Amino acid sequence: MSREALRDFLRAVEHHQGLRREAAQCSNDDQLLALARRHGFNVIQRDLCDDARESAITRWFETSRIQHSFQPTPSQSPPSQSPQS
Repeated sequence: MSREALRDFLRAVEHHQGLRREAAQCSNDDQLLALARRHGFNVIQRDLCDDARESAITRWFETSRIQHSFQPTPSQSPPSQSPQS
């Protein structure tokens, strides 16, 4: 539930100029978490850590050669599934 609260908070920051200004003035995680709580979002420190880790993993996969090995080339496209007679 808490990670959903973080996503909701980030969406709110994106869409509300005043909240975006307040978030920009936060100089550390504690201030950002306090801001989220003041606005009714139950966000904890672990959510920020998990989000940072997830973002790092996503960035790694986006630049990794491994990602490309799982994407079929046009000549490797899966066979069509037509009914057999």
